[in-house]
Amino acid sequence: MINKEKIESILKNQDLSDYKWINPKEIVVAHWVRVKCTFGCADYGLGTCPPNTPSVHDCNSFFKEYETGMIIRLNIFADKNTYPSEWSREMTNKLLSIEREIFLLGFQKVFLLNQTCCTLCKDCTGNRLDCKDKTKSRPSPESFAVDVYKTVRNAGLDINVISENPSEINRIAILLVE
Repeated sequence: MINKEKIESILKNQDLSDYKWINPKEIVVAHWVRVKCTFGCADYGLGTCPPNTPSVHDCNSFFKEYETGMIIRLNIFADKNTYPSEWSREMTNKLLSIEREIFLLGFQKVFLLNQTCCTLCKDCTGNRLDCKDKTKSRPSPESFAVDVYKTVRNAGLDINVISENPSEINRIAILLVE
């Protein structure tokens, strides 16, 4: 049995309060997301991005193995053309710390889909096999073909395309707990 209150206190200790519990079987996986990664994302081919991720079919199957998860929404007001990399690294480290604490509670299947492509190393090797820190690198929801907009909206949370600059940027992480 998952003690949601204990997990929520772990998030609170990391100053994260914008989250929603979900059933991972309701995560929307779509081929169009993978196509947009392949044709349109500057990070395509890097360590935790396609083609270094499972197939769309396998990603969909992966989510079916979990009963409990959460969407964690991270917000920052910023210029989208100068992505706040230091803030992103700080958020990644917080999320990894949360994942570790939950693992130590006995949830051996806990898995984080990070709020962005892995950006822990400033000098990424660009190759999963040569990754300098495989224990901390995590894929983003998009690299696992998650239709983030539809999944977040289906969970009852707001998320919008950034149409003005600067503006509030929403980054979405998904934490699977089992």
